[in-house]
Amino acid sequence: MLIGLPCTIGMCIFAGPILNLLFPNASAGSVILQISSLTIIFTILDQTINGALQGYGKLAIPAIALGCGVIIKLILNLILVPIPSIGVNGAAIASVACHLVAFSIAMTSLKRNIKLNLDIKKFVIKPIIAVTIMAICSYYIYLKLLGIISIKMATILAIIIAVIIYSLAVIALKIFLKEEIEALPYGKKVVKVLERLKIY
Repeated sequence: MLIGLPCTIGMCIFAGPILNLLFPNASAGSVILQISSLTIIFTILDQTINGALQGYGKLAIPAIALGCGVIIKLILNLILVPIPSIGVNGAAIASVACHLVAFSIAMTSLKRNIKLNLDIKKFVIKPIIAVTIMAICSYYIYLKLLGIISIKMATILAIIIAVIIYSLAVIALKIFLKEEIEALPYGKKVVKVLERLKIY
C-alpha cells in the first residue's frame, strides 16, 4: 500500500505530463495511462499475497487466480474494444479488471488459510490520507510552476516534491512503528532524529 498507492495516484494525476516528458513527439494516450495506472496497486498487492500463499504451500492458487483474471480480460477485450466510444481504452480497463480479479481471489484464499490481523487504520486509512496530501500539494505546485518554468521541469520538480511530501506525511502520520523503522538500513539513526524532532 505504501509503495503501490502513491505510484498509482501519481501516475494517474501526472499521466499527461509524464508522457510529454518521456515522449514529447508522441505524448497522446494519457487516458490509457491513467486507466492502466490502476493496475499498479492491485499488481503489487497481488504479488505480496502470492508470496504468502506460496510460502504457506498453496502453490496453485496464484496461478488459478491469474488464470481467472486473464479470462475476464479476454472477455472484456472482446466486448469493450469494438465499442467506438471506448476503443483501445477498453484494453486498459480489461487489464485493471484482470488484476483486480486475481487480487480478490488471492486475498480471499489468504484469509481462509491464514488468520490475518490487519489494522485497517494503519494499512489503508493512513496511507490514503498521506497520498491525498501528496496529490493535492504536488499538483498545486505543478500548476504554479507551469507559469514560471517549462512543462518538463515543472513535471520533474513536482514529482520530486511529491516524493518528499509523501515521505513526510508517512512520518507525521506515524504509519511505521519505531521498531519497524529501526529494522530498516540506518533505521536507528533515523529514529534518533525523529525522537529529537519529537515525532516519536
